[in-house]
Amino acid sequence: MIAFPFFVARRMSRGHRHLQGEASTSPLLRLSTIGVALSLGVMLISVAIILGFKRQVSSFAYGQTGHVSLYAWGSDWLGTSQHLRLGEGLRSFLEQRPDIRQVYPLLQRIVLLKTEDNYEGLMLYGVDSAFTHSYFSSRITSGVWPTFSALDSVDNPIVLPSKLAERMQCRVGDKLRLYFWGEQIRVRAYQLVGIYESSGLDKLPAITAGSSLRRLDRLGADEYSRLMIVLEQGERTDEVMASLSQELGQSPSLLQGQSLGLNSAEELMPDLFNWLALLDSNVYLLLSLMILVGGFTMITGLIIIVLDKTRQIGLLKALGASNRQIRSIFTLMSLRLMLRALLWGNVLAGAFCILQATLAPIKLDPRNYFMDAVPVVFDLGLWIGVNVGTALLILLMLLAPTKIIASISPSAVMRFD
Repeated sequence: MIAFPFFVARRMSRGHRHLQGEASTSPLLRLSTIGVALSLGVMLISVAIILGFKRQVSSFAYGQTGHVSLYAWGSDWLGTSQHLRLGEGLRSFLEQRPDIRQVYPLLQRIVLLKTEDNYEGLMLYGVDSAFTHSYFSSRITSGVWPTFSALDSVDNPIVLPSKLAERMQCRVGDKLRLYFWGEQIRVRAYQLVGIYESSGLDKLPAITAGSSLRRLDRLGADEYSRLMIVLEQGERTDEVMASLSQELGQSPSLLQGQSLGLNSAEELMPDLFNWLALLDSNVYLLLSLMILVGGFTMITGLIIIVLDKTRQIGLLKALGASNRQIRSIFTLMSLRLMLRALLWGNVLAGAFCILQATLAPIKLDPRNYFMDAVPVVFDLGLWIGVNVGTALLILLMLLAPTKIIASISPSAVMRFD
């Protein structure tokens, strides 16, 4: 008995093109298929774009702050006047924690870059050979990423963001003059060895060896502007921060009498992460609307099929089929139509994502979006989840319209010519 609805649904679907009236209903059914395919495609593309935005913008934020920043209390996280002391005890405590992937000590200086035709102020990061932050090192578009150690072939190597290098007309190999403010203005020569992609963004830092800034400001070997702390699991930031605060508070010897500030990237860049949260709420609204559109489109398709098969419904009832069995038949026929639509929706979304990921035809203004093209990220779990969730919700929406089958009288429809 269970096989009966499957058998009839399969036969009716196969013979659908040969039945009278198909010529008039076929375009409407195709429109239903297209509507569901477009709805699913829009949902999948929206999820891929939102994930891409979140990953790119988060990468930008974490590239500036790490998941957590540790700095001298009373100083701004971008401050240059106060320094913390990173003793061996504190360094070992941080680096040996299993929830911390890497600790990057930074020196920071606001400097003036001057060429023959132009000048501009910028933030300069001083780092050591352990600084392998992927946000910067993986974005090198010209030149090389130096080791920032004695192994470098040039003295005082520097890496610039591409937007600044373009505006100042700097090329790899150029000698640059940087002006440092203090009790007196001092000038230091640097050689440009690399340029990293800044996606058109202004105010990204230049990067050089920390040793040059240390000599300039006469700092001790353990003095830094702040620490960028990268976690193993970024989603556990609040938990790790609470643990760090408690353990450091209970171990004053690690702090060597200094007071430190501890903040997450979300706290240091609240506007940025609030914007990302707003994107989440927008995509939830879009998914809901698209599921409703797809559901009502499938309901329309189901009603078209039922009206087109009125005589067959009357015949099945006359032969003893129950309303429940006939409803199952038409639900299965709608499922077949929906699966075809889901297939085309996946093809549409997949083609868009591949095209955008490879050729990036859709551009953005990096001054507003922190990137120069619409990013896409393929997440297999979410992709499958959207497909399964859409299919289940649309099937639930189809249960109510199949009840019109109960109102069809065999004697009335079989008498109709």
